Amino acid sequence: MSYVVFSIATALFFSLTFLLRKLAVKTLPFSAALLIEVVVELVLFAILFWVLKPEGRVELDWSNKGVRYAVLAGVMVALGVAANILAVRSGFLSKVVAITSPSQIIFGVLLGLVLLSEALSLRQIVGVILGVVGVILVVY
Repeated sequence: MSYVVFSIATALFFSLTFLLRKLAVKTLPFSAALLIEVVVELVLFAILFWVLKPEGRVELDWSNKGVRYAVLAGVMVALGVAANILAVRSGFLSKVVAITSPSQIIFGVLLGLVLLSEALSLRQIVGVILGVVGVILVVY
């Protein structure tokens, strides 16, 4: 059940991130806002990796598939952050979040089904359909 608490915390932190991005690009150019956010994230993750858990450090084997997946995940996060900054800069925060959050659920479920062969219950299918309907209602 801890995944529920962490998932709710994730949603809260990302919602605050969207708000802060919207406020940042009111007075900063897109590239400056993106650079500052990425540098702060890099510093925080470096502190977590090198200082707080030195016994957890491992040598990175670049031939390991996990390393390649982590690199690609980092690329996807960077692209997502850039797209989100552009979205909140040009649109209403309430609409951007209402489109982004359910869309993450929809895409995540589809990726789980297609690439990981995960199964869905009827209730989960209804939830995804409601998410799609919600996005459509916000956009139009």
